[in-house]
Amino acid sequence: MEVLFEILFEIIVEGSLEASRDKKVPLWIRIIAGLILIAVYGGLVGFLIYEGIRSMSWILLVIGIALLMFFAFGFWKVFKKTSER
Repeated sequence: MEVLFEILFEIIVEGSLEASRDKKVPLWIRIIAGLILIAVYGGLVGFLIYEGIRSMSWILLVIGIALLMFFAFGFWKVFKKTSER
């Protein structure tokens, strides 16, 4: 069962990532793919931060905040690159 979830998760995330970058894919599909990626990674970061606060685990909290900063910087870099065109 775990392998099945891993395969499905990989297909969804990798497919969304590829679809959001491909210019041949219609804009509305790229937007939906981007929203799926934001929801998946936002949920992961939110869960890590929540669980770190709830269980008083500073390691989880630091990892969650570091991932949040990493994803925010990546989003800002991509947004800045596309807005310069």
